[in-house]
Amino acid sequence: MKTLNNLNDNDLLNQVETCTLPPELFNHETQLRLSWILINKYGLEVATHKNCKIKENFFIKALNSSKFNLPLTKAYTEILYYFMGKSSTKDFDKLLREFPRLKYDFKRLVQTHYGFDSLKEHRTEDIKPLGTILFTF
Repeated sequence: MKTLNNLNDNDLLNQVETCTLPPELFNHETQLRLSWILINKYGLEVATHKNCKIKENFFIKALNSSKFNLPLTKAYTEILYYFMGKSSTKDFDKLLREFPRLKYDFKRLVQTHYGFDSLKEHRTEDIKPLGTILFTF
């Protein structure tokens, strides 16, 4: 049985890009890790753009879904980047342990940064963050 633990970063990125990752493995943590990989490889601006394109394609081809959410995908990248900047770790799993809200309370982080409407339904329009990320811990 395939698990994410068996995939290194390059394999995961390749499988999402080629839509060969089993859909059941495309969960919240996978999407965080995809953002992590892209940020480390390309920086925030390019990572945000690539993440949107890659995930939209994956939704259409692998998930047979039109429910891609552009603002939420941008949020995955921007919020993860913010927390990466607050940490000294270069390890994805350690980052999640350091900031468990990324894994367990991400919805509230998105709502804080973008507002409640961004999660209401799938969206394709580009919306802007509400301003500086103000997360309290």
